[in-house]
Amino acid sequence: MSGLKDYYKVMGVPEGATSEEIKKVYRKLAREFHPDQNKDKPGAEERFKEISEAYTVLSDVKKRKEYDEQRRNPFFSAQGRSDPRHGQSGQTSDPFSAGRGGGRFYRAPDGTYVRMDDGQRTQSQTDDSDAGFNDIFSSFFSGGREQQKTRKNPALDRHRTIHISFRRMLAGGKIEFDHQGEKIRVSIPKGIQDGFRIRVKGKGKTASNGRSGDLYITIRVDEAPGIWREGNDLHTEAPIGMFEAVFGSDGKIKLPLGQQINVKIPAGVQPGEVLRVKGKGVETESETGSLFVHVRVMIPKNLNAKQKAALSDAARKARLK
Repeated sequence: MSGLKDYYKVMGVPEGATSEEIKKVYRKLAREFHPDQNKDKPGAEERFKEISEAYTVLSDVKKRKEYDEQRRNPFFSAQGRSDPRHGQSGQTSDPFSAGRGGGRFYRAPDGTYVRMDDGQRTQSQTDDSDAGFNDIFSSFFSGGREQQKTRKNPALDRHRTIHISFRRMLAGGKIEFDHQGEKIRVSIPKGIQDGFRIRVKGKGKTASNGRSGDLYITIRVDEAPGIWREGNDLHTEAPIGMFEAVFGSDGKIKLPLGQQINVKIPAGVQPGEVLRVKGKGVETESETGSLFVHVRVMIPKNLNAKQKAALSDAARKARLK
């Protein structure tokens, strides 16, 4: 299995680890290396991408099975079989595929999402006619395989950084911007990670021989107040009153896309307790994460004498004082 990335080693789990054990380790590592929480920690972002890539494979039963087959036979993918992070050869089920009408995105080892638009394989792209395959293949074999065809000159490439809102990250869709006097439209797949890049072919500089470089777009996801992302899970805080904590309640939480969801607060919930709402996290083409609600109990500060006396009397009768 020479050159094959060891995702078990990346996550620090044994090969026989259960799905629940893998998820638990991923959440711990994601919190430890998340770029938003470790802006001054060297290598945190690359480590986070590496962990996320490993989790994408090991958390999916089918992908994990195919990956284990690759570990036993490093030529498994090259023989026309499927890549663990994708569907059958040539058909992606990657969580960042753009869906209908938007082409597909193949993730390279450096976190780049290569945009392969349907029906746009022009003659100028024939030098990279196997680019989609190589991007997939090289994600498992360090450095990829050496291409026998001449690669494009990186000096012809251009680079742009585009900021998108937290809401756009969740919803996906198209963004449009001006580039060298031309309108560029790019499909953003649902759930794209902050810092990932998209490559648009042929939109770089043009050399005297007519060959063109590519345009690399780095996507930066702006933070949203009161909510943050860990992997494909969302986290938020829910301030509740003292009596809601004691007796329980049915509360509503507003998410970045505008929808409100009901969250049942159980009686006796403790400050800092975390409630999970399945299916309300980051949605990708292959899965949807959960929403984790961190309970924050608000203790009243400005009680008048009558209110204090009533609470004191109630606490005494209930033998809580």
